[in-house]
Amino acid sequence: MTPSLSAQPYPRRQWWMAAYSHEVTRALLGTTVLGQKIVLYRTEAGEVFALSGLCPHGLFSLELSRVVGDTVQCGYHGFRFDPTGRGVEVPSQPEPSPATLQAFPVIEHGGTVWLWTGELDRADPALLPDLSAIGLGVPGWGVEHHPRALLKGRYTLLIDNLLDLSHASFLHEHTIPKAEAVARIPYELIATERSINLRRLGRGIPSNPFLKLLFPEHDGSADQSFDAEYLGPALIRTGGMSANSATGAPLGTMNFIHDITPETPTTVHYFVMTARDFRPDDPVITALNLKMGTAIQPQDTLAIEAIEAVLSSSLPRPAEVSCKADVGAIQVRRRLEAQIQAEAPGQRC
Repeated sequence: MTPSLSAQPYPRRQWWMAAYSHEVTRALLGTTVLGQKIVLYRTEAGEVFALSGLCPHGLFSLELSRVVGDTVQCGYHGFRFDPTGRGVEVPSQPEPSPATLQAFPVIEHGGTVWLWTGELDRADPALLPDLSAIGLGVPGWGVEHHPRALLKGRYTLLIDNLLDLSHASFLHEHTIPKAEAVARIPYELIATERSINLRRLGRGIPSNPFLKLLFPEHDGSADQSFDAEYLGPALIRTGGMSANSATGAPLGTMNFIHDITPETPTTVHYFVMTARDFRPDDPVITALNLKMGTAIQPQDTLAIEAIEAVLSSSLPRPAEVSCKADVGAIQVRRRLEAQIQAEAPGQRC
Protein backbone atom coordinates (compact mmCIF):
# COMPACT_ATOMS: atom_id res chain seq x y z
CA MET A 1 0.00 0.00 0.00
CA THR A 2 2.71 2.52 0.87
CA PRO A 3 3.45 4.47 -2.33
CA SER A 4 7.04 4.66 -3.49
CA LEU A 5 8.80 7.09 -5.76
CA SER A 6 10.01 5.21 -8.84
CA ALA A 7 11.95 6.56 -11.80
CA GLN A 8 8.57 7.46 -13.32
CA PRO A 9 6.17 8.18 -10.46
CA TYR A 10 3.15 8.96 -12.65
CA PRO A 11 1.76 8.06 -16.07
CA ARG A 12 2.23 10.64 -18.81
CA ARG A 13 -0.12 9.21 -21.45
CA GLN A 14 -2.95 10.76 -19.55
CA TRP A 15 -5.36 13.70 -19.43
CA TRP A 16 -4.87 15.78 -16.27
CA MET A 17 -7.04 18.64 -15.08
CA ALA A 18 -5.08 21.87 -15.34
CA ALA A 19 -7.62 24.45 -14.15
CA TYR A 20 -11.23 25.41 -13.71
CA SER A 21 -12.59 27.12 -16.81
CA HIS A 22 -13.22 30.33 -14.89
CA GLU A 23 -9.51 30.52 -13.99
CA VAL A 24 -8.40 30.68 -17.63
CA THR A 25 -8.79 34.18 -19.03
CA ARG A 26 -6.99 36.53 -21.42
CA ALA A 27 -4.26 36.81 -18.78
CA LEU A 28 -1.64 34.06 -18.51
CA LEU A 29 -2.32 31.43 -15.87
CA GLY A 30 0.78 29.62 -14.66
CA THR A 31 0.80 26.11 -13.22
CA THR A 32 3.11 23.11 -12.91
CA VAL A 33 2.00 19.65 -14.06
CA LEU A 34 4.20 16.54 -13.74
CA GLY A 35 7.15 18.77 -12.93
CA GLN A 36 6.77 21.00 -16.01
CA LYS A 37 5.86 24.67 -15.92
CA ILE A 38 2.88 25.47 -18.14
CA VAL A 39 0.88 28.59 -19.04
CA LEU A 40 -2.76 28.63 -20.12
CA TYR A 41 -4.73 31.46 -21.73
CA ARG A 42 -7.67 32.22 -23.98
CA THR A 43 -7.46 33.62 -27.48
CA GLU A 44 -9.66 36.51 -28.57
CA ALA A 45 -12.15 33.88 -29.77
CA GLY A 46 -12.26 32.30 -26.30
CA GLU A 47 -10.37 29.09 -27.14
CA VAL A 48 -8.03 27.71 -24.46
CA PHE A 49 -4.39 26.96 -25.24
CA ALA A 50 -1.62 25.51 -23.07
CA LEU A 51 2.09 26.05 -23.71
CA SER A 52 5.30 25.21 -21.87
CA GLY A 53 5.93 27.94 -19.34
CA LEU A 54 9.62 28.85 -19.74
CA CYS A 55 10.92 31.07 -22.50
CA PRO A 56 13.77 29.24 -24.30
CA HIS A 57 15.65 32.55 -24.40
CA GLY A 58 16.76 33.23 -20.84
CA LEU A 59 14.37 30.74 -19.17
CA PHE A 60 12.11 33.53 -18.00
CA SER A 61 8.84 32.34 -16.48
CA LEU A 62 6.08 33.11 -18.95
CA GLU A 63 3.43 33.37 -16.23
CA LEU A 64 5.09 36.73 -15.52
CA SER A 65 4.52 37.75 -19.13
CA ARG A 66 1.45 38.81 -21.13
CA VAL A 67 -0.92 37.98 -23.98
CA VAL A 68 -0.73 40.20 -27.08
CA GLY A 69 -3.54 39.47 -29.51
CA ASP A 70 -3.47 35.68 -29.62
CA THR A 71 0.26 35.42 -28.88
CA VAL A 72 2.30 35.09 -25.71
CA GLN A 73 4.93 37.79 -25.34
CA CYS A 74 7.80 37.05 -22.97
CA GLY A 75 8.10 39.78 -20.35
CA TYR A 76 11.90 39.69 -20.39
CA HIS A 77 13.05 40.30 -23.99
CA GLY A 78 9.76 40.35 -25.87
CA PHE A 79 9.96 37.05 -27.76
CA ARG A 80 6.46 36.21 -29.05
CA PHE A 81 4.87 32.79 -29.60
CA ASP A 82 1.63 31.86 -31.33
CA PRO A 83 -0.94 29.42 -29.82
CA THR A 84 0.86 26.45 -31.44
CA GLY A 85 4.10 27.42 -29.67
CA ARG A 86 5.83 28.67 -32.82
CA GLY A 87 8.09 31.67 -32.36
CA VAL A 88 6.78 34.56 -34.44
CA GLU A 89 8.87 37.56 -33.38
CA VAL A 90 12.18 38.59 -31.83
CA PRO A 91 11.96 42.37 -31.37
CA SER A 92 15.76 42.81 -31.38
CA GLN A 93 16.27 41.26 -34.82
CA PRO A 94 14.50 41.13 -38.19
CA GLU A 95 15.14 37.42 -38.75
CA PRO A 96 12.44 34.84 -37.87
CA SER A 97 12.57 33.44 -34.38
CA PRO A 98 14.07 29.96 -33.92
CA ALA A 99 12.44 29.66 -30.50
CA THR A 100 9.48 27.35 -29.89
CA LEU A 101 7.31 26.30 -26.96
CA GLN A 102 5.73 22.90 -26.43
CA ALA A 103 1.99 22.98 -27.07
CA PHE A 104 -0.27 20.65 -25.10
CA PRO A 105 -3.57 19.28 -26.43
CA VAL A 106 -6.46 20.73 -24.42
CA ILE A 107 -10.06 19.71 -23.74
CA GLU A 108 -12.55 22.04 -22.03
CA HIS A 109 -15.74 20.48 -20.69
CA GLY A 110 -18.19 21.22 -17.92
CA GLY A 111 -16.26 24.05 -16.33
CA THR A 112 -12.92 22.20 -16.37
CA VAL A 113 -9.79 22.38 -18.53
CA TRP A 114 -7.72 19.24 -19.17
CA LEU A 115 -4.37 18.81 -20.87
CA TRP A 116 -2.55 15.82 -22.35
CA THR A 117 1.02 15.16 -21.17
CA GLY A 118 1.93 12.19 -23.38
CA GLU A 119 3.09 11.92 -26.96
CA LEU A 120 1.04 14.13 -29.27
CA ASP A 121 0.00 11.27 -31.54
CA ARG A 122 -1.60 9.51 -28.56
CA ALA A 123 -3.81 12.41 -27.46
CA ASP A 124 -7.18 10.67 -27.74
CA PRO A 125 -10.21 12.55 -26.30
CA ALA A 126 -11.86 9.16 -25.71
CA LEU A 127 -9.31 8.53 -22.94
CA LEU A 128 -10.81 11.36 -20.87
CA PRO A 129 -13.31 9.95 -18.36
CA ASP A 130 -16.97 10.63 -19.17
CA LEU A 131 -17.47 13.88 -17.27
CA SER A 132 -21.10 14.18 -18.36
CA ALA A 133 -21.90 10.85 -16.68
CA ILE A 134 -20.96 12.32 -13.30
CA GLY A 135 -22.84 15.60 -13.76
CA LEU A 136 -20.41 18.05 -15.36
CA GLY A 137 -21.74 20.10 -18.25
CA VAL A 138 -25.19 18.51 -18.01
CA PRO A 139 -28.41 20.59 -18.01
CA GLY A 140 -30.39 20.21 -14.80
CA TRP A 141 -27.35 19.57 -12.59
CA GLY A 142 -26.05 22.03 -10.02
CA VAL A 143 -22.26 22.20 -9.63
CA GLU A 144 -20.08 23.90 -7.04
CA HIS A 145 -16.39 24.52 -7.73
CA HIS A 146 -14.45 24.38 -4.49
CA PRO A 147 -11.16 26.30 -4.23
CA ARG A 148 -8.18 24.37 -5.56
CA ALA A 149 -5.57 23.26 -3.04
CA LEU A 150 -1.90 22.31 -3.29
CA LEU A 151 -1.04 19.39 -1.01
CA LYS A 152 2.49 18.58 0.11
CA GLY A 153 2.20 14.88 -0.60
CA ARG A 154 2.44 12.42 -3.48
CA TYR A 155 -0.74 12.02 -5.49
CA THR A 156 -1.08 8.32 -4.63
CA LEU A 157 -1.67 9.25 -0.99
CA LEU A 158 -4.70 11.25 -2.10
CA ILE A 159 -5.94 8.32 -4.17
CA ASP A 160 -5.59 6.02 -1.14
CA ASN A 161 -7.47 8.52 1.02
CA LEU A 162 -10.43 8.72 -1.35
CA LEU A 163 -10.72 4.99 -2.01
CA ASP A 164 -11.33 4.03 1.60
CA LEU A 165 -14.13 6.22 2.92
CA SER A 166 -14.06 4.48 6.31
CA HIS A 167 -11.66 7.27 7.29
CA ALA A 168 -14.68 9.60 7.30
CA SER A 169 -15.84 8.00 10.57
CA PHE A 170 -12.73 9.28 12.30
CA LEU A 171 -11.00 12.05 10.35
CA HIS A 172 -14.32 13.77 9.51
CA GLU A 173 -16.50 12.63 12.40
CA HIS A 174 -17.41 16.20 13.36
CA THR A 175 -17.79 17.63 9.85
CA ILE A 176 -19.76 15.04 7.82
CA PRO A 177 -23.31 14.30 9.11
CA LYS A 178 -23.63 10.70 10.41
CA ALA A 179 -20.01 10.00 9.42
CA GLU A 180 -19.54 7.70 12.40
CA ALA A 181 -21.59 5.00 10.65
CA VAL A 182 -19.63 4.88 7.38
CA ALA A 183 -16.88 2.50 8.56
CA ARG A 184 -19.48 -0.11 9.59
CA ILE A 185 -21.38 -0.16 6.28
CA PRO A 186 -20.69 -3.34 4.23
CA TYR A 187 -19.01 -2.77 0.88
CA GLU A 188 -18.68 -4.45 -2.50
CA LEU A 189 -16.04 -4.07 -5.18
CA ILE A 190 -17.31 -3.31 -8.69
CA ALA A 191 -14.57 -3.37 -11.34
CA THR A 192 -14.84 -2.59 -15.06
CA GLU A 193 -12.28 -1.92 -17.76
CA ARG A 194 -12.48 1.83 -17.05
CA SER A 195 -13.23 2.01 -13.30
CA ILE A 196 -12.94 0.44 -9.86
CA ASN A 197 -15.70 1.26 -7.37
CA LEU A 198 -15.69 0.36 -3.69
CA ARG A 199 -19.41 0.84 -2.99
CA ARG A 200 -21.02 1.07 0.41
CA LEU A 201 -24.82 1.12 0.55
CA GLY A 202 -26.34 2.48 3.72
CA ARG A 203 -29.84 0.99 3.99
CA GLY A 204 -32.70 2.41 6.02
CA ILE A 205 -30.91 5.54 7.19
CA PRO A 206 -33.41 7.24 9.52
CA SER A 207 -34.68 10.68 8.66
CA ASN A 208 -32.31 13.34 10.00
CA PRO A 209 -31.78 17.09 9.57
CA PHE A 210 -29.25 16.62 6.75
CA LEU A 211 -31.50 14.34 4.67
CA LYS A 212 -34.45 16.61 5.39
CA LEU A 213 -32.51 19.60 4.11
CA LEU A 214 -31.63 17.79 0.88
CA PHE A 215 -35.01 16.15 0.32
CA PRO A 216 -37.63 18.15 2.26
CA GLU A 217 -40.57 16.32 0.67
CA HIS A 218 -39.35 12.92 1.86
CA ASP A 219 -40.36 11.97 5.41
CA GLY A 220 -39.14 8.38 5.80
CA SER A 221 -35.80 6.61 5.85
CA ALA A 222 -33.43 6.55 2.88
CA ASP A 223 -30.93 4.22 1.26
CA GLN A 224 -27.73 6.05 0.44
CA SER A 225 -24.74 5.06 -1.71
CA PHE A 226 -21.27 5.92 -0.49
CA ASP A 227 -19.23 5.21 -3.62
CA ALA A 228 -15.48 5.53 -3.99
CA GLU A 229 -15.02 5.16 -7.74
CA TYR A 230 -11.62 5.34 -9.41
CA LEU A 231 -12.02 6.62 -12.97
CA GLY A 232 -8.28 6.94 -13.51
CA PRO A 233 -5.36 8.51 -11.65
CA ALA A 234 -6.73 11.99 -12.36
CA LEU A 235 -10.35 11.51 -11.27
CA ILE A 236 -12.21 9.87 -8.40
CA ARG A 237 -15.93 10.14 -7.73
CA THR A 238 -17.40 9.71 -4.26
CA GLY A 239 -20.99 10.04 -3.03
CA GLY A 240 -23.84 8.66 -5.09
CA MET A 241 -27.60 8.20 -5.19
CA SER A 242 -30.13 8.39 -2.36
CA ALA A 243 -33.41 6.49 -2.63
CA ASN A 244 -36.67 6.02 -0.72
CA SER A 245 -36.09 2.98 1.51
CA ALA A 246 -39.73 1.91 1.28
CA THR A 247 -40.16 2.08 -2.51
CA GLY A 248 -36.66 2.25 -3.95
CA ALA A 249 -37.62 5.39 -5.87
CA PRO A 250 -34.61 7.69 -6.45
CA LEU A 251 -34.51 10.87 -4.42
CA GLY A 252 -31.44 12.35 -6.06
CA THR A 253 -27.73 11.93 -6.75
CA MET A 254 -24.93 13.94 -5.18
CA ASN A 255 -21.46 13.33 -6.61
CA PHE A 256 -18.25 14.60 -5.08
CA ILE A 257 -15.77 14.92 -7.93
CA HIS A 258 -12.09 14.83 -7.01
CA ASP A 259 -9.58 15.87 -9.68
CA ILE A 260 -6.00 14.92 -8.88
CA THR A 261 -3.06 16.43 -10.79
CA PRO A 262 0.54 15.83 -9.68
CA GLU A 263 2.56 19.03 -9.54
CA THR A 264 5.80 17.20 -8.70
CA PRO A 265 6.53 13.70 -7.34
CA THR A 266 5.71 14.94 -3.82
CA THR A 267 3.11 17.69 -4.37
CA VAL A 268 -0.36 17.53 -5.92
CA HIS A 269 -3.04 19.93 -7.16
CA TYR A 270 -6.43 18.99 -5.71
CA PHE A 271 -9.68 20.20 -7.30
CA VAL A 272 -13.07 19.31 -5.79
CA MET A 273 -16.53 19.80 -7.28
CA THR A 274 -19.96 18.80 -6.02
CA ALA A 275 -22.60 17.92 -8.63
CA ARG A 276 -26.27 17.11 -7.93
CA ASP A 277 -29.30 16.34 -10.08
CA PHE A 278 -31.84 17.84 -7.66
CA ARG A 279 -32.57 21.45 -6.65
CA PRO A 280 -29.67 22.64 -8.83
CA ASP A 281 -30.14 26.34 -8.11
CA ASP A 282 -30.85 26.09 -4.38
CA PRO A 283 -28.48 28.55 -2.63
CA VAL A 284 -28.91 26.75 0.71
CA ILE A 285 -27.47 23.49 -0.63
CA THR A 286 -24.73 25.39 -2.48
CA ALA A 287 -23.71 27.17 0.72
CA LEU A 288 -23.82 23.90 2.67
CA ASN A 289 -21.61 22.06 0.16
CA LEU A 290 -19.06 24.85 0.08
CA LYS A 291 -19.03 25.08 3.87
CA MET A 292 -18.51 21.34 4.27
CA GLY A 293 -15.74 21.37 1.68
CA THR A 294 -13.99 24.18 3.53
CA ALA A 295 -14.03 22.04 6.68
CA ILE A 296 -13.23 18.63 5.15
CA GLN A 297 -10.35 19.51 2.84
CA PRO A 298 -7.95 20.74 5.55
CA GLN A 299 -8.54 17.51 7.48
CA ASP A 300 -7.56 15.38 4.49
CA THR A 301 -4.61 17.69 3.84
CA LEU A 302 -3.42 17.25 7.42
CA ALA A 303 -3.48 13.46 7.13
CA ILE A 304 -1.79 13.30 3.72
CA GLU A 305 0.94 15.78 4.58
CA ALA A 306 1.65 14.00 7.87
CA ILE A 307 2.14 10.68 6.04
CA GLU A 308 4.29 12.34 3.35
CA ALA A 309 6.52 13.81 6.04
CA VAL A 310 7.21 10.27 7.30
CA LEU A 311 7.70 8.79 3.81
CA SER A 312 10.12 11.57 2.87
CA SER A 313 12.16 11.20 6.07
CA SER A 314 14.71 8.66 7.27
CA LEU A 315 12.55 7.71 10.23
CA PRO A 316 12.28 3.95 10.88
CA ARG A 317 8.84 2.66 9.91
CA PRO A 318 6.89 -0.39 11.03
CA ALA A 319 5.94 -3.07 8.54
CA GLU A 320 2.73 -1.88 6.94
CA VAL A 321 -0.50 -3.74 7.58
CA SER A 322 -3.49 -3.77 5.23
CA CYS A 323 -7.11 -4.58 6.03
CA LYS A 324 -10.07 -5.83 4.01
CA ALA A 325 -11.27 -2.33 3.24
CA ASP A 326 -8.01 -1.70 1.37
CA VAL A 327 -9.12 -4.01 -1.44
CA GLY A 328 -10.09 -1.12 -3.72
CA ALA A 329 -6.87 0.80 -3.15
CA ILE A 330 -4.77 -2.33 -3.72
CA GLN A 331 -6.48 -3.07 -7.05
CA VAL A 332 -6.09 0.56 -8.09
CA ARG A 333 -2.38 0.47 -7.21
CA ARG A 334 -1.92 -2.58 -9.44
CA ARG A 335 -3.81 -0.93 -12.30
CA LEU A 336 -1.83 2.30 -11.92
CA GLU A 337 1.48 0.44 -11.82
CA ALA A 338 0.54 -1.44 -14.99
CA GLN A 339 -0.31 1.88 -16.68
CA ILE A 340 3.10 3.30 -15.73
CA GLN A 341 4.96 0.15 -16.78
CA ALA A 342 3.24 0.24 -20.19
CA GLU A 343 5.03 3.54 -20.82
CA ALA A 344 8.49 2.10 -20.13
CA PRO A 345 11.01 2.34 -23.00
CA GLY A 346 10.38 -0.38 -25.54
CA GLN A 347 6.76 -0.81 -24.44
CA ARG A 348 5.05 1.37 -27.07
CA CYS A 349 1.76 -0.42 -27.66
